[in-house]
Amino acid sequence: MPSIHTLNARGNVLLPVMRECFSLGDARTFAEIQSFHRECVGILQTKGIDYAALRTALTPQPTKHEVAFLFDTDRCVRNFAPGVDCAEALFSALDAKTTHSILGGELFGSSDTLARKLLDPAVVSTKPSFRLPNTCFVLYVNNLSEGAVAAIDSKLLQLPAYVGYLRCTYLSAAKTFTSLNLMNYVIKHGDTVIMGHEDDRPNTQDYNLHQHDYVKQGFRLRSIQSIYFGTFLSYKPERLLLDVTDDDLEIAVRAMSPVAAPLAEFTVFIEDAKFEKYLQTTKLGKLQKAGLAELSKAELEAAIRSKLRMNYLYNLEWVSQPTYQLTKFNILLEFPRIGGHPERVVVALEYRPVERILRLVTIT
Repeated sequence: MPSIHTLNARGNVLLPVMRECFSLGDARTFAEIQSFHRECVGILQTKGIDYAALRTALTPQPTKHEVAFLFDTDRCVRNFAPGVDCAEALFSALDAKTTHSILGGELFGSSDTLARKLLDPAVVSTKPSFRLPNTCFVLYVNNLSEGAVAAIDSKLLQLPAYVGYLRCTYLSAAKTFTSLNLMNYVIKHGDTVIMGHEDDRPNTQDYNLHQHDYVKQGFRLRSIQSIYFGTFLSYKPERLLLDVTDDDLEIAVRAMSPVAAPLAEFTVFIEDAKFEKYLQTTKLGKLQKAGLAELSKAELEAAIRSKLRMNYLYNLEWVSQPTYQLTKFNILLEFPRIGGHPERVVVALEYRPVERILRLVTIT
């Protein structure tokens, strides 16, 4: 079965209801999610879209950037629909060949002391003495190179409503605050724009629910029922931990294994040979950048375990063959560095629910 790039249970009513209200067991929940995912992949195929090719838009990329571009809604040409001219400017500025998830929403800064405290010092702006506008429209883009960020910023400066951007590559209170106010708009995949449409509209149709005319701007429009788009095609910016429990993590576990157990009960396990002959040799440079090179095996296991709740699980994979069985997932972890940005580390872990073990597969 194809791996599930991402599974969105944040604010997604369907998955928690399916598990709790219908009292579905772990095996049944697993089967339903896998079937649901196959349907989504199949619908995309009929529309000429390869689900595997959307991975960079749906999963965090450790060497790429995420940016929230900010616009003053009071200065938008169409103040009755401020997002339209902002979106037109952004899509004109994006590289025609790249793939991104694009989220959007509004921030209200005039009466929000917290918003001003978090965002005013963090926003990159050419305007002197930047101050958050009374109402700020946000377009959040992932999978950007450093050069792309500079190019987009330069082009958006031509729009009077544009005020600057917030770097959201690394975990921060400003990123968490901003992402809480956003919703998934579209995936841009080359010259194709993918979005959700009403659930009572058949998937044989392609319909634009937005006021922005993507086709007029030169894009192919493809849409899929929102129940699929919201579950499997919605990017989730990483956030600082807010809740004691996280349904998103626990449902992700049930999407990749018919046998499930709470991640809080698991320990991280690194085989002696992998630690000595792989991590301490091939991956030594990566560990040094993350400040982990001097740790013992037990200390490294504990360091990875302590970071598990920081992020969400992605690239959920389940392989069941007569001679080979594997359940694994990826997680992006950040480790602070003195005098520089945090080091972002992708850790692949095998999920072993019977033993309550997460076995380290690789670090990149």
